[in-house]
Amino acid sequence: MDAGLSLSRMAELTHFSKPYLGQAETGTRTATMDVVDAYERVLGAGMWRKEITHPGLTRIKGEQRLSALVQSIRSGSPDVLSKRPTAHATDVAVGTRMDPDGIRQFRQWMTEGETATLRTNSLSVLAKLPGRENAELVVQVLEEDPKVRRLCLASDISRLTQVDWKTALRVADDLPSHPEPRKLARKAAKEAVDPKDTESRWCGSYMLRHLAPVVGR
Repeated sequence: MDAGLSLSRMAELTHFSKPYLGQAETGTRTATMDVVDAYERVLGAGMWRKEITHPGLTRIKGEQRLSALVQSIRSGSPDVLSKRPTAHATDVAVGTRMDPDGIRQFRQWMTEGETATLRTNSLSVLAKLPGRENAELVVQVLEEDPKVRRLCLASDISRLTQVDWKTALRVADDLPSHPEPRKLARKAAKEAVDPKDTESRWCGSYMLRHLAPVVGR
């Protein structure tokens, strides 16, 4: 585990069985909000990885609230997804609960959503789901929608280097202007090989290409 705790130790601390946690971490079993909350208690906020620095970041807490959001999405209403960025744990939890109709709804929002925030949030959910079709559509949107691309890059920049959101947006427009471009490049190199997140892979590769002239000096 990235947190430096063995699965056995995490099972002891969270009071979930080791086999169950192993299945949740590998994606073969849905990670319930109870599991997410338990990981947060042990590891702190942003347990899987650091969160973005956006001041309006939305974290969906509790199984009841998550279920309500999932039901809203299935009925065709994006709820908070159209207004503010959502936390990584929320994206994962929502994505694992989507049936084929829900996934189709996210695909539609990702390309036709009224706000850039809705398109970006939809992309972030789909980017963490398996399947070539999802991955190809995520890449297509990142390459063709400049507003979504900017928000995704800013999210990665803020999460990887923890600069404030205003700075992250500025750097997204001019990557070499990052206060520590070599640090960003090192982080981006790891993102570029993330097997579980198409968005991270694409953004990592994009940042490396644009940082190469600076890092190579």
